[in-house]
Amino acid sequence: MGLPGFVTPIQLKRTAQTGHSAVGDPVVTTSIVWTKRGHYQEEQGTHVQGDTGPIEYQVFKFWIPFLTGSDRPVITDKLIADGYEYMVTEIEQESLKHHLIVRAHRVED
Repeated sequence: MGLPGFVTPIQLKRTAQTGHSAVGDPVVTTSIVWTKRGHYQEEQGTHVQGDTGPIEYQVFKFWIPFLTGSDRPVITDKLIADGYEYMVTEIEQESLKHHLIVRAHRVED
């Protein structure tokens, strides 16, 4: 049984280096770690501090089930919801047995 309000399918996508090619170049793979139900919404008036100053992004707040180990999102993982990708920029722990709050910004192609 899912949590009330957690109705949107959300996927966690992770990129990892898995080895090296014959010429020494890194071999990078992308995989879907999991698909869970959650909730997300846009935060108004937020931005991310870049190296040269603030950068305006569409920042979203995700509520996902509480996860541990390799299932737990990390910075630079991507969340996929409703056909869009969002890069994880911050993880807040909300409730050990209920959910995590993750902030992410939309990745534009």
